Parts: sequence; C-alpha cells; structure tokens
Amino acid sequence: MVFCWKIFRPLCNLEKSSIFFKTPCMKRLHFLALLLVTHVLFAQPKHITAESAIQNVTVFTAGAQIQRTATVSVQPGRSEVVFSGLSNQLEQQSLQLKADAAITLLSVQTTRDFQTQRTIEQQEKNLLLRSYELKDRLESDAKLLDVYKAEEAMLIKNQAIGGTAGVKAADLKDALDLQRQRLTEVYKKQLELQKRLTTEQQDLETTRAQMREISKKRDSINYSVTALVESKEARAVKFQLWYTVKDAGWYPTYDVRVIEVNQPLQVLMNANVFQRSGETWKDVALQISTGNPGDNATRQQLQPWMVGYYDPSVNWMRGQIAVPGMATGRIVNSRGEPLAGVSIALKGTNTATLSDVNGFFRLQNLTQNSVAVFSSVGYASKAVALRPGYSTVTLTETTGNLDEVVVMGYGLEGRAAGVIVDAAPKMRKQEEIQTVSLTTQYQPTAVVYKIDEKYTLETDGKTTTIGLKQFQMPTIYEYYAAPKLDPAAFLTAKVANWQDYDLQSGEANLYFEGTSLGKTYIDLASAGDTLALSLGKDNGIRISRKLVKEYSSQKFIGSNRTETKQYETVVRNNKKVAVTLIVEDQFPISTNKEIDVQETKAPEAQVNKDTGIATWSITLQPGQEKKLLLRYDVKYPKEKRVVLE
Repeated sequence: MVFCWKIFRPLCNLEKSSIFFKTPCMKRLHFLALLLVTHVLFAQPKHITAESAIQNVTVFTAGAQIQRTATVSVQPGRSEVVFSGLSNQLEQQSLQLKADAAITLLSVQTTRDFQTQRTIEQQEKNLLLRSYELKDRLESDAKLLDVYKAEEAMLIKNQAIGGTAGVKAADLKDALDLQRQRLTEVYKKQLELQKRLTTEQQDLETTRAQMREISKKRDSINYSVTALVESKEARAVKFQLWYTVKDAGWYPTYDVRVIEVNQPLQVLMNANVFQRSGETWKDVALQISTGNPGDNATRQQLQPWMVGYYDPSVNWMRGQIAVPGMATGRIVNSRGEPLAGVSIALKGTNTATLSDVNGFFRLQNLTQNSVAVFSSVGYASKAVALRPGYSTVTLTETTGNLDEVVVMGYGLEGRAAGVIVDAAPKMRKQEEIQTVSLTTQYQPTAVVYKIDEKYTLETDGKTTTIGLKQFQMPTIYEYYAAPKLDPAAFLTAKVANWQDYDLQSGEANLYFEGTSLGKTYIDLASAGDTLALSLGKDNGIRISRKLVKEYSSQKFIGSNRTETKQYETVVRNNKKVAVTLIVEDQFPISTNKEIDVQETKAPEAQVNKDTGIATWSITLQPGQEKKLLLRYDVKYPKEKRVVLE
C-alpha cells in the first residue's frame, strides 16, 4: 500500500496530515490497488495435473525409450502442466515434449517427489534411532548376563564350608537353603536375560532389514515433469512425452537346428525383454531396437605411435604367461535370470571385468590354469577354472547380512556373452515359441523391429521371450577332427552371407537331427566374411588313432639314437549321407640342432613346414572308411631324452 500511495498521491493532491480525512481519494486509491492485485493474481500460471499413459516403448540393448500421451484442457494465459508418477530410472537429459496445438512451450523442469523423499528420510531417522536403542539394550543385557554367570561361578566354588572341623547340622541346612535359594534366583535371571537378548537381537535384525528396504525406496522415488506453457485461447491439447529409462533392455537368443548336413540351417531368433524401470508397461506397442543410446557417439582419433628397441626378454615373458584364446560366458542366478554388475577377477593378476546388463562377460589374455572369482552383492562368491571358449556360471543367493559383503570395483574389459539353464525345460519352452507379426525398419545405425501385438511387462526384471523371426541360412557343413587330442568329429557350419540376416551377437541353443547339442555363442565381433558355428560332436563319425608298433622302432648308430614313429588314424562314416571331414595331425618341430626330424611322411596331406601340422581334407560316403598314415624319424644323442608321445 505504501507503493500505491506514493504513485497515486499526486492524483489526490493530499497532505500527509490529512490522508485519512479525504474519503473520495481513498476510494479511488483502493479501487486502483484492487485492480493491481487482480492483475497479479490472473498473471499466475494455472496448475494442471495431466493424467498420462504409456503408449509406446522402444527397447534398446541397454535401456528403453518411453512414450506417454495425455490430453489436457488449457485456458488462455500461462499454465503449469504436471506429468507425475514417472519412472525413477528417468534420464533427465533425454526428455522431449511435443504438443499438437499452437501453444508456446516456455520451460520444462524435472523434479523428484520431495514429499515422499522427506517421509522416507524421517522413517530412516526413526529406524536409525531404534537400532541405536536396541544396540544399547543388547550391550547392557549382555553385561548383566555376564554378572549373573560370574555370581553363579562364585556360589559353586564356595560350596566347601566349615573347613576341616565340620559344621553343625542346623548351620549346614541354613547354608544349603541359602545357596539353593540364591542359585535359583540367579538361574531365573539368566533365563530371563537370554530370552530378552534373543528378542532384542531379532528386533535389531528386523530394524536393519527395514532400513535396507527404506534404502531401496530412496532410490525408487518417482519423477515429475512440469511444463510451463502459454496459450492464446482455451483448447484441448494432446501432449506427447518421451524419455529414456536405464534398467531395461533385451538380448537375443537363437534356436539353431540342423535337419540334415545337406540342408540349410533352420534359425529362430528370439528377443528376451526385461525391465525394472519402476513403471508397468501395460498394453503397449513394443519396438525392439539393436541400438544403444548409452554407447559413446564420439569418434576415436589415432595418437602418435612411439616405438623403441625390441626387448626379447619382455616378449618371452609374455609368451610364458599368456595363452591364446578368450573366455566368454554369461552369469545367471539359480532361476536362470541374468545377473548384471557381477565382478569377475582372475586370481593372481590385475585382470578383471564386470558382467553387462544381460549378464554377459568377456575375459582376454588368460593365464595357464586361470581361476576366476565371481562375486556380487547378495550372492555367494564362486571360483571357476576358466578356459578359452564359452561357459555359464550360476551364482547362489545368500541369506547373510549385507554388512558382511565386500564389493570391489574393477575396470571394464570389453563385452560379454552366454547363459545356461535346465536343458529339458528350456528346450520345451523354445519349441513352443512362435514368431510374431512385425515390421523391420532399417535406421542408419540400428535395426528396429516394430511388433504388431501389444504387451504388458511388469517392473519385476523377469524375462519375456518374444520370437522375432524364423529363417533359413544356406550353409556349408564341415567336420573337423584332431584325433591326437580328441578322437571325435566336430561339426562346423559355415555361413557366407551372414550379414543379410540382421544377426546380433548372442547365445544359441543347438539341435542336430532332433537332439539337443547344448549351447554356443554367436560372436559377430570376431566373425569375418564367413560365420563359423561349432555344432558340437557327431557320434555318427568314428575316429581312432593308434601307434603302429611293427613300424615303430629305436636304433642306435654310434653316439646317436633314431626313433621311428608311425601312427594310423581310421575314420569311418556311419551316417546315411556323405560328409566332408578335415583331419589334422602333426610332426615334431626341432628346436635344437642336435635333434633332427627326418623322413616325414603323410600321404595325401598338406603339410605346413613351419608348424608341422598335416591336414587331410576327405569326403566319405555312407559307410565308407579311410586310413590316414603319419610317419617320422627323430635322430638325437643317445645320452639325451626326447619325449615323442
């Protein structure tokens, strides 16, 4: 009112001493002040709560994009439109808002539900005070129990009374009565304290469990989005809100079936979708994208490459420590669900990694007899002997306190792979899967599968398997065998134009002639022009390798010894169709000038002189058998010993 008085005083032509006596001027002053207040009130934006619903969800390999829609009636002027109850996993920088009417969007603000947050903070404080109080009671009662136990020990020790002179019967009776009475009281007190300690310990455990749940709730507080808009007229406006959430994604799996080795591969591609976003996706249109919004979009740039003198000792040590190959696999719980963020550390080294959102991991530069320790909060740690190739690790849930868990962080190393669950249930489940009707859209950096059916996915992390598509891949089948290491034939499928099928790296269930062969991993990162899939052993091909003793001997000439070895490998095709088979064996390679490898013979084989590997490529008709021979002589000093087995 002072502000109004200073402005409108010239209009009244008043003096300070007579202000309360000029009634007409005061009326005009009050009227103008009322107009000013009314204008300020009408200038305040109107608060509108929008009832939004999820319409579409695009699921990425890590994360998902949510599309919500809401229809809101706005009045002329400014309005605050609030979209509440949004995911606690919302990425604020991903927020987009669009309207179908000619309105002006002035600002968009993202906030958390502070009222819920304050309630949780107060609950946490109350539980913390309760835990302190219970700890004090426990310590006090434990000390008191110790006092009564000490008194019990003292009463028992003082049973010898009267010394050697003895005591009167009346005195003895009084002493025994007193001791019995006091011991009874002590034992009762001990029992009371033990019961009380048990109850207090249970209360403390319950309080700690509640505190852990409250801690989870603190991280699950929903977001609200407030949009300040301005409209020139009253209208109904349809809003579309987009944002991405973190704890969601999908991973591919395949069913690969071989009907006959002269027919194409039958492939079923599945999408395994999961989400823990805090929102239920109810009857939503689902899209599966091979993209990942979390990937680094910045191109890499080469830096100067500095070279120095060659140090053979360093390379020799590397050769002694590292072995060729890479371990990949997948980590799951006892229910077969993928575990993300599991730490994998190789014992005795600094090599470590974490499993990705789908439970996959990859470790390179394995040492000989490598042992990896898998650990995660809430699961028992597990040590596993890792070998190059694919494996699955199952961790068991623990019921211990979180206080006993030590979490270690390691640098990430690459991506990951694989999963194993019970074979029989998994096989039945996969056979029941049918492909959905979808439209494939090719984007510059991703492939998007738009599914016609609508889905409901709860925010529980459970996996929903969707059969995306079935197709055939023309394949060249080859068998490979190294009978010196394993007398078995491994079937390999080679696919030339695998890029035409929009494949993604993932686990594959293998079936051959109706029989499950286990699992493998399709690693497209290491595939070249031809994708090779190992389909496991085929018992329809029999292989045996033996030393032919009548052609093997030892001879001594002068100061030297000459050993002759001849091996015979017999391969038989017991299948009903012809097969192509690659068989490998090897000659020894001398690393000492005193050791001389002579008379190497491997009829019909191609021999690599640098590695000593002999390779046969043979085609066997049904029921056909073939013998392969490998022979060599090794000459060396007779006082030395050379292992030729």
